[in-house]
Amino acid sequence: MSVVILAVQIVLSGLVSYLLLLTFTAFRASRRTQFDTAVTHHFLILIPAHNEEKLLPELLANLRRLDYPQERYAVHVVADNCTDKTAVIAQQHAAVVHERFHDQLRGKGYALQWLLQRLWDSNVPHDGIVILDADSVVSPNFLQVMNARLARGERAVQ
Repeated sequence: MSVVILAVQIVLSGLVSYLLLLTFTAFRASRRTQFDTAVTHHFLILIPAHNEEKLLPELLANLRRLDYPQERYAVHVVADNCTDKTAVIAQQHAAVVHERFHDQLRGKGYALQWLLQRLWDSNVPHDGIVILDADSVVSPNFLQVMNARLARGERAVQ
């Protein structure tokens, strides 16, 4: 019986040792992810907004703090059928503002379709498009991650 107990203790000790090794390695690993910066893609960040004057300032301030060259991304806000100060606030935060009013075609899908058509018709340069809700907050390295994924050849990222 003591041989069985000894065998179980050895197996359990091995498993615990393995988990401790993984934990130690994880803590010692570098927390900073390195990204390929040979190519810096240009992004369009699109924000469909309907009466978002309360939420929009936080997102726009968050986007200005991204750890990515500001000349390599542009923030476009489509103020869709707004009756508040959404457009004014977006403009105050240096976003490109597109005001849209339509009685029947209302909602995020129509607003994005309208904005994308305007951008394509204007030949606005870009390598990637990011669509965010007005209540979003992104991490400082968000565009670095998107840039690396585009550099790897990914065509769509969710």
